[in-house]
Amino acid sequence: MPNGGILGKIDAEDRQKSLSDTSKYSTYEQEATLVGVVCIKDPVRGEVKPAIKSCKTAGIRVIMITGDSKETATAIAKELDILEAGQDIPASVYTGS
Repeated sequence: MPNGGILGKIDAEDRQKSLSDTSKYSTYEQEATLVGVVCIKDPVRGEVKPAIKSCKTAGIRVIMITGDSKETATAIAKELDILEAGQDIPASVYTGS
């Protein structure tokens, strides 16, 4: 069997046909090896953190509403000082539909 197991046999010409049938996925996953994980983080725009600081200095309560996961949103909010050190995360970060 070529590298990549059964998936190693799929080429550009037959990938649409081979990969469109999700019932075959359990077969494709046999003897597969996880090669790696890729994570991507969009950088925060340079003007955002100073703008948040200016708002807070002016007495404006800054909140963030996002479609990200709770963990991702918390990390970004900490990076931007929306959530500050010592702040009660469970009382400050909410999820909902």
